[in-house]
Amino acid sequence: MSSLSAVPQHSRSSAPTHLAAVASRPRPSSDEDLAALVHAARAGDARAWTRLVERFDPTLRRIARSYRLAPADVDDAVQTTWLELVERIAVVREPAAIAGWLATVTRRNALRGRQRATREQLTDDPDAGSRQDADGPEERVLEAERRDVLASAIGALPERNRRLVTVLLAQPELDYRRLGTQLSMPPGSIGPSRARAFAQLARDPHLRAVSGLAAA
Repeated sequence: MSSLSAVPQHSRSSAPTHLAAVASRPRPSSDEDLAALVHAARAGDARAWTRLVERFDPTLRRIARSYRLAPADVDDAVQTTWLELVERIAVVREPAAIAGWLATVTRRNALRGRQRATREQLTDDPDAGSRQDADGPEERVLEAERRDVLASAIGALPERNRRLVTVLLAQPELDYRRLGTQLSMPPGSIGPSRARAFAQLARDPHLRAVSGLAAA
């Protein structure tokens, strides 16, 4: 007797129905998962920050490299993008669309890096250095205020995290091995420490206030 014939008839008839019911159960969409991850990071969950960086950092680096930037400029563009997310995550309108937000900000930062490198090249145009930037005066004031608030928030971090974030900003091209040597930290502790620092910055009320003003 085959194994199938040993199964009671009612069980055989109900099996496909049961499997269909299991298959039809709604599963959380990737958008829902991502939105939950962003909400957790917004609340200051260090593990959520780690997962966000692990998930999107390789893609952001590919975007920055597509602008033919030097490796140090790629690092700078991506690091600046993550810091902008730290500053503005409280006002991201569509958490599920964070991938597009990160990509857009990375493209903007990469383009700035490309333009900065172009401006630094020698030119025969005597007026090249005297032209005003495209940003208006109000935008420049807000940008200066935002950077001041960020500097203050970084200054409030525990010493170890403060040193780590400061070095990441000043030398974004350093890998974890060289960072560990410079800061006397085990390389394996750098990622979690960075995530905790990002999480604390995301909770800073002054950064949240400036972010809200910038989004208004």
